[in-house]
Formats: sequence, C-alpha cells, structure tokens
Amino acid sequence: MPETIEFPQHTSQQPQPPRRTILILIALIAAAFIGCRVALSMWIDLLWFQSLNYASVFWATLRLEWGIFAAFGVVTFAVLYGAYAALSRAHAADLPGTHTILIGGQPVSLPVAKVLHLLAIGIALVISLGTATAMKSQWPQFALYWHAPTVAGGVVDPILGKPLNFYLFTLPVWDALSGWLVTLAVICCIMSVLFLLIAGGGRALSGKLSTAVLLPWRGLSVAVGFLLLTIGFHAYIGRFELLFEHHTIFDGVSYTDAHVTLTGMLLVCVALVIGALVAIAGGLMRPRGSWLILAILPAIVCYAGVGIAGWYVTTFVVKPNQLDKERPYIAYNIALTRQAYGLDRFTQHEFPAETTVAAADPANNQSTLENIRLWDVQALQDTLRQVQEIRTYYDFPDIDIDRYKLNGTLREVM
Repeated sequence: MPETIEFPQHTSQQPQPPRRTILILIALIAAAFIGCRVALSMWIDLLWFQSLNYASVFWATLRLEWGIFAAFGVVTFAVLYGAYAALSRAHAADLPGTHTILIGGQPVSLPVAKVLHLLAIGIALVISLGTATAMKSQWPQFALYWHAPTVAGGVVDPILGKPLNFYLFTLPVWDALSGWLVTLAVICCIMSVLFLLIAGGGRALSGKLSTAVLLPWRGLSVAVGFLLLTIGFHAYIGRFELLFEHHTIFDGVSYTDAHVTLTGMLLVCVALVIGALVAIAGGLMRPRGSWLILAILPAIVCYAGVGIAGWYVTTFVVKPNQLDKERPYIAYNIALTRQAYGLDRFTQHEFPAETTVAAADPANNQSTLENIRLWDVQALQDTLRQVQEIRTYYDFPDIDIDRYKLNGTLREVM
C-alpha cells in the first residue's frame, strides 16, 4: 500500500469558516420553524376539540398517528440499515476501507467505508421518515381495523366467502402493509445490486474478476426472495380487490374473473412463494445468477398463462353469449346493492295502473292539469334569441321555470 495523506489535507492557509456549525445552525432554525408551525396547528385543533368536549378524541387520534409514525419509522430504518449492514459484511472483501487517489501528484486517502456508512444512515433515515409520514396519513384505516366490531352471521360475499367486515376494515390495512413491504423489498434489491456492481468493479480493477472466482450473489438472492414473497402477498390481496372492479355492465367479479383470474392469481402466488424459497435457498447454498432466473421464471410463466387464458375465455366464451354468462354475477351485484341500500326489507305489491283519461280525475285535479308544462324550453329560448336579442347587449343563456300566483291562480311561468 502506498503512503497516504489524511483527507482533507492540512495546509498553512487561513482557517476556513466553520461551515459545519453554519449548516447545523440553519438546520436547527428550519426544524424550529417547522416545529412551531406544527405545534400551533395542533394547539388550535386541541382548542376546537375542547370547545366541543371531545378532547379525549383529539388525544386518542394524536397517540394513534404518532404511534404509527414511530412504529413504521423505526421498523423501516431497522430493515434498511440491517440490509446495508448484512450486504457490507457479505462484500467486505471487495469494499476497501480507504481508497487512495492522486491529487496534484500527492496520494490522498479517502475514507470509503466511513462515507458509505454515513451515506447509508442518511438515506435510510430519509426513507424511513418519508415512509412513516405516508403510513401516518392512513391512521383512519388502522383505527377502523383495531376497533372493528366483531359481527357473527353477517353479510358474506358469494364469491370468496369473506364477511363484509373484512372488506371494510381488514383489506385496506392489508393493502397498506403490502405496499409498504413491496417498497422495502425493492429498496433492498436496489441496494444489493449496487453492492454487486461495486464488488464486480472492484474485482475488475484489481484483476481478480474471472470465471473461477464467483461474485457474491448471496445478498441479491436473499433480497430477490424477499421481493418475491412481498409480491406474492400483494397478488393474494389483489384477488379480493377484484370484487371492486368496474365493468361496462356491472361492478364486481365477472365470469372470467370467477373461472380464470381468481384461480390463476392463486397459482401466481404459489409460484412466487416457491420462487422466493428457491432464490433464498440458492443464495444460502450455492449463490449464482442462474438461481435468480430459475426463481423468477415460474411466476412469469404462470402470469402469462393466466393472461392468455383470461383473454381466450373473454373472447371466445363470454362475448358470444355475454348476458347468459354474466347473469349470475349481475344477480349478485343487484342483490347486494339492494341489501346495501336496505331495499331488500321492502315488500312488493302489485299496483293496477289505469291508462284512460278518467284515471286523471280531471274534475278534482284542475289545478294540477292547468300547470302541466306544454311549452318546449329549447324552442322558447331559440325564439327569444331570434326575436328579442340584440347581439351586442343582450343574451338569453337559459330558461328558468317557476310558478307564481297570477290573478289568484298558481300559474307556470318561464
């Protein structure tokens, strides 16, 4: 190793102004300003809640929001920093603690390991704060989940057999958690790819990159396995979200969804779980890039097969006789809609309708019959524009209809 000079170099120049102190002071002022704004907003909200005798609701909401913020922030930081620590240990042989460069003909030592460590802490902290803030905004969903009533024998959907409480209180939380896990898995994969590129570049520069020396694929294999597991969980939740799909005729599960998509998505979930186990096992036993291809391939094949099968069923089975095929699912949609609006509690009775003139009883309904509108609004508007309109001054944008008493009689007026 050549002799190195600690960075930054110490020269006989005049001492530089304390930039670190200035930056810290600016950061403290910004934090104090933001904190004062938040505190003032919270104080106003507290006064409003106290004026309504709901101060306990304010404090319960505040505890829930910041509890979610702290929990997701700590867990996110722990996962990201733990992934960095594990990857840095796995690639320790390829990551030098210092790196020497020549500046002005003199070797300068750069603390690579220290810089990477500080950079990892900073990035993990920023991502954790952003993720915690995003999850904190979804506190109503977590509150509904934790305080959801347990109702036995309630409404159950006819497709997947889940109660109504599941779709109202549990599914939104599952969806939020799956998105959070997928985000963590993607970040871990990006981190592992960066470490793999740095390791390969370091070996290439040192002349150690060859076919006999394998790259450390273990970190990437475990990260891909984690990603496949989270995608499988997200795909499993997506099966329940098919009940909210909007179609041209109705909302909910269609014939193709019931016969192809639901089963196909379950197969995709199984393929993703198997692929995750293959990736993790390959990373622990014999890390190679071919294990990753073998882990991802079954899920891709299953997903493509489900898409092709769904297209075939929709095109050649449903569309030629769509009304007959979709009839049961339209009936489900109508029945549950009636139940949601409470229309299923009404009884139907036949009402004999008479279509003759006598049914109007003109002798006893003269006031109503005299107020039946006979004029066409559009025709009156066109007439006014043609007869009375002076283009530079007047316009008749619309016609209003109302009723006024004229000579003691209620008459319609346009």
